[in-house]
Formats: sequence, C-alpha cells, structure tokens
Amino acid sequence: MAEEKRRFREDAKTSEYLDIENYSLIKELGEGNFGKVVLASFKIKNQLTAIKIIEKQREEDFEYVRREASVLQIASRCPFLCRAMATFQTKSLILLALEYVNGGTLENIIEDRGRLSNKQVLFYASELVVGIQFLHENGIVHRDLKPENILVDEQGHVKIGDFGLVCTGMYGANTQCGYYGTPGYTAPQVLLEEPYDAGADWWSFGVILYEMATNRLPFSPKGNLRQQVESVINREPEYPDSLSTKLRDLIKQLLKKKANQRLGVNGNIRDHPFFSTVDWSNVEKRTLKPPIKPSHESATGFNRKYISFPKEDPSETRMLKGFDYVDPSWLE
Repeated sequence: MAEEKRRFREDAKTSEYLDIENYSLIKELGEGNFGKVVLASFKIKNQLTAIKIIEKQREEDFEYVRREASVLQIASRCPFLCRAMATFQTKSLILLALEYVNGGTLENIIEDRGRLSNKQVLFYASELVVGIQFLHENGIVHRDLKPENILVDEQGHVKIGDFGLVCTGMYGANTQCGYYGTPGYTAPQVLLEEPYDAGADWWSFGVILYEMATNRLPFSPKGNLRQQVESVINREPEYPDSLSTKLRDLIKQLLKKKANQRLGVNGNIRDHPFFSTVDWSNVEKRTLKPPIKPSHESATGFNRKYISFPKEDPSETRMLKGFDYVDPSWLE
C-alpha cells in the first residue's frame, strides 16, 4: 500500500511538468526549426524554461520532432548540449520545454568582439569538440552547426542547441543524402546532395573556427545554390597572417573538400597540435574558466508581460505515442 501511494505521488508530480496550464509564456526568444521558442515560467517551481512550440499542422514534420526530442533527452548526459526539461503535447501542440540558457549565443560574442584571440578560440573549440564527439558517438549528426545555434550559459560555457535537423542512427558506414543546413556553413557533399556522414559536422565546425578567428566566413553564403557550390568546390579560403600556424592548419584539415580526408573523420581531432595544451579531462568536467563573461540578458530583469499559447484546434486528434518525458533531475 505504501509503495502504491509513493508511486501515485511520483506520477502526480511528473504530470505537473506535462500540463500546459503550469507554464506561463513571457516573451518570444526566436524561431527554431519547425517552431518558435518562447521564454516561459514553470509556475509550480517559479523556474524559467525555454519552450519550443510546434503546431501539429504537417504530419511529415512529426518524424523530425521525434528525433529532436530523443536527442534532447540523450543530451542530459553531456554538459555541452542543450537538454530537455520535459517533452509533452496537447491536442494540437507539441511542446519541448528546454533548459533556459541565458548568456546569448556564440554569434553574439563574435558580433560583440569581432575576431577572437587564439586563447578564446581554443576554449570554445575544446568544449565544442566534446559536444560534437558525444553526438557522433551516439550516431547523431547535427547538420546545422553554426554560431547562432551555439548557446552560452551565464558562466560562459557553450551548449549546442537546435536539434531540429539532426539525423540519427549514423553508425559505421551509414550515410544520408539531401540538402540541410545554413548557407555558408554547409559541407560540399551536402550542397551536392551526395552521401555524407559525420564529416558534414566537422566541415561546419571548421567554418565556425574560421569565423571566430577572422569575423568572416571562409566561403560566401550569397547567391543561389549553384553559386554556393561553385564557391565551396572551386575556391580556397584566404587565411590572414593573424592566424597562428596551428589554428590555420586545423582549419585547413577541417575544410578538406573530400570528406574521407577531413579531420574528425580521418583521425581524432583532439590529437591536433592546436589542442596540445588542452587537458581534455578538465574540459569534459567543465572546469575550464571561460575567457569571456556573457553580457547578454540574464534570467532576471525582463518585463514579465505574459503572452498566450496558440489556440487549440478542437478538430486535431493526432497524438504522438510515447512522447511524454521529464528529465529526472528536474523533478528533484
């Protein structure tokens, strides 16, 4: 009897996190793949969360949403990935309640600082390597790595976010085809719609390193798809003299046109001389001191003018089976 009562209490507590009535929307934070992201307060604990709201309009999107939710759940095992607080649904909405990461993005840092120093690039690169390798070890390719999707917490550590375009089950020789991603950050194989694997993410990572170090992209994102392909396939980036020899070589190894020659796929990136001073154990424990203190909006100080969730569509009856989830740590 005591065991039944305890289980009933636990189930009741869990259901609080899965009830849309317990969330108040404060303001829109931005658009993610397949939905908008809104800052919200979980009223039971007065705790902030970022909720991705997806309307059940196109059934073909459900597969992407399920993938994103599954990655957000796995992400709790890596400190450099944005994780889910809860995933749940109403009759016409799919809701991903994410941890609220309030230090802005890597894009904000590049815009504020311009070119980053070698030391700053090394810090962000090291934490990103751990996050990207965790994804790949779990058969996940992000497919849309860019500074805008790299969040920064209030201490200054990074968290990779927006898993709306991920592909899963990418183990061994498995590959994918199809154009996904953002102009300027997309690997040649993806642009050409040829088979690709985790090498697509390492290309994007190379672009991010170049952008951090130079405050510009190595290949122009402008023009139509044919012009982007021409730029990536036939040109080499210009490497300014300000780049250190080791960083320049690392970027060149990541921006190899042929995926099987690209560092990350061909060899362990942690062994590159650019990372020779890095204690990877300390990186994984998140004990390195961030070189930049975020200056972007904190968790307090904003005006709480509450907004409404989208209206429910009473005609919508589709429900995703087995979708409800609460991160155990959020229940404590």
